[in-house]
Amino acid sequence: MRAAALLLAVLAWPAHAAWEWQAPLTVNTVHGAAVFPHLESANRRGVAVSGDTVGVVWEDNRDGSPQCYLAVKPAAAATFLPEIRLSQADCYEPVLVALGAGHFVAAWEEGGKAHAQLLPGGATLSLSDAASAQVTLAAGAGKVYAAWAEQAGRFHRIVVAELALQGDALIARETQPVETSAPTDEQGWPALAVAGDGSVTVAWEDRRDRHTVPMVSHRSDGQGFAPPVRLTDITRGSAPGGLGAGTGAMRPTLTAWGPHGTAAAWLDKRDFLSGYDVYAAFDPGTRRFGKNIRVQDSFGDSMAQWHALIVGDAGGNVVALWDDARDGTPDVWLSDWAGEAFGDDVAVPAAAGPGAQSDPVATLDAAGFLHVVWLDRDDTAGTRIRYARAERR
Repeated sequence: MRAAALLLAVLAWPAHAAWEWQAPLTVNTVHGAAVFPHLESANRRGVAVSGDTVGVVWEDNRDGSPQCYLAVKPAAAATFLPEIRLSQADCYEPVLVALGAGHFVAAWEEGGKAHAQLLPGGATLSLSDAASAQVTLAAGAGKVYAAWAEQAGRFHRIVVAELALQGDALIARETQPVETSAPTDEQGWPALAVAGDGSVTVAWEDRRDRHTVPMVSHRSDGQGFAPPVRLTDITRGSAPGGLGAGTGAMRPTLTAWGPHGTAAAWLDKRDFLSGYDVYAAFDPGTRRFGKNIRVQDSFGDSMAQWHALIVGDAGGNVVALWDDARDGTPDVWLSDWAGEAFGDDVAVPAAAGPGAQSDPVATLDAAGFLHVVWLDRDDTAGTRIRYARAERR
């Protein structure tokens, strides 16, 4: 089966299913057996496109401690420019959004607190005086927002702020927790999306029911966040066979979708015998998510999926990505939303085959190009961060 899949991939590349792919590029200049890059972040916002410039952020330990880096590729450049270091102390889970004309906002955790910076050249902003982690960003309707998990007594809770420009620096305003009451258990890994009408949706991992459930809330301009509800359509109750307090779901991701909508994807263990599956749900602009939809096809049913995310655009296009090992080793897969269901799973050509390809991050740009970044692991040469762009056929 593996050999047949490789042959098909060779015959199909660079035209593959609904996408035509350019040759892949390596993003990081430093890689080796003892260097470990990570693309993990809340909402998986590791790549953004600003004007004609692609930006990628990650964390690695090349300097002996975890530090965050940014590399950019202008359209006129054949390769990514050498990366710059964003952090000074131990740094984790960087994210990136585009402002336009080659400008970005990056955010990350450093020294136990969430930070943000206008790039290139802006000053760094500490987003909270309290201990905070797992920061993420979203941009839309002319505004940029940040969300993070902030210590509030025994537990973390989700806090959202609008970020505004003041000269070459950022300032945080309208900072507010999603829930004003103290958290009763852990909240973390927030995801953000700004719909076309300017409303903000936030989702996160929540432990208030003694097992991990994605919760979601919405806010319109000038209003507070609505009471949170479950993103999943599984009702409260124990897992099958009484194995725990519930089925469990984690790592929600959000994207703006169409003129007013929001789409979500997450990892869900309702079929607990096969591990996590990718599930999605859509809010067409009513600020209520519909039924949960399984994303991966039947060929992915017998093994766990990991590192799921969803990306969309104003034209209504939606793509879900993840990695799984259905062909023997981890590969990066994607599925397009077809209006009623997700289509067949398609391997990203350069991110499939021998070795381990995993941890995708992605974005759709204003022209409809799909930009995908992933980890390509080799036990001898080390881990490369790889990038490929695709155009819809």
